[in-house]
Amino acid sequence: MRQQTVISRVTLIVSDLDRAEDDYVRTFGCGVEQRGDIDPALTRVLCLSRARGRRSLVRLGRERIELLEFTDMAGRPYPPDSTSADLWFQHMAIVVNDMTHAHQRVMANRHFRPISREGPVRLPDSSGGVTAFKFRDHDGHPLELLAFPEGRVPAAWRNANGSGPFLGVDHTAIAVSDSASSTRFFRSVFGFSAGTRTENRGREQDALDDVEDVHVSVTRLAPDLPAPQLELLLYHVGTRRPIPPDTASNDIAATHSVIQVASLDPISAALARRGTPLADDDLMTLHGGIRAALVSGPDGHRFLVEERAAAVTYAAPGPAHHPRRAEADGRADLRCRADGPEGRFADHAA
Repeated sequence: MRQQTVISRVTLIVSDLDRAEDDYVRTFGCGVEQRGDIDPALTRVLCLSRARGRRSLVRLGRERIELLEFTDMAGRPYPPDSTSADLWFQHMAIVVNDMTHAHQRVMANRHFRPISREGPVRLPDSSGGVTAFKFRDHDGHPLELLAFPEGRVPAAWRNANGSGPFLGVDHTAIAVSDSASSTRFFRSVFGFSAGTRTENRGREQDALDDVEDVHVSVTRLAPDLPAPQLELLLYHVGTRRPIPPDTASNDIAATHSVIQVASLDPISAALARRGTPLADDDLMTLHGGIRAALVSGPDGHRFLVEERAAAVTYAAPGPAHHPRRAEADGRADLRCRADGPEGRFADHAA
């Protein structure tokens, strides 16, 4: 793994910032670190240069979650018939030290609704032996509660101090169409090594994902990375619908991870070796002279890559750009669409 490469935060696009922030603060005990208008530079990085909105940065344990609401340029709502097998699926796994209490807190929030059929599920040892529960927030973002079995709690979580039963964000997981291709992409571009891999199936996994006869290959990346880490989920059954190619950064399902690096130069060089070098207008200059770029993975998941010295995503005016998804071999193209408007106009989700 490249030195100083970390997942800084996971960014969720929300339809109502006040409601989303209140849900995360009241239910999980998140603390609000920053709140204000979205800087115009961030909208340009996301290829939404005409958009305005509000931003909240909240902390759960040591990890951060960013909430963005585009007030005058709202995108499409989360697809209502989504399943865990659809490729736009990206969840955050929240570690808890008391699953019963945590599950009760989540279900007490009328804005949240379960994915898992029968409450928390204890997976077999072959699938990690954890107890898990999946659910969606008000906007449809999938979330997971995760409790490690006694005596097998990873070192990073043994002395973690969160809020009540909620300790922090262990990982973000993305559904992929090809584990090998995605693993090569993240290794070559970000230096993420492949960690453990499990094959999850059986009635417990069916109940957890609400998918019949499910079989999912789970690949953990960069196991030496501090939380939150990244997992790849290859579902062998189910809908497995691709991310629509016209997905815009203000769509509710356009969750992205923010990756901080010491320098963008190695990222740019890695993309060049893969045959898709960054053009001059793909690199944005952030506040303080720090650079950032938006990278799209093999299946269209978005990663905002910013140089590590940038504590907050602010940027100076510059040309907008839009990432086209990587080809099957993991190549990425970061140029804006030339045949359509920046972003998508739609009504807020109800």
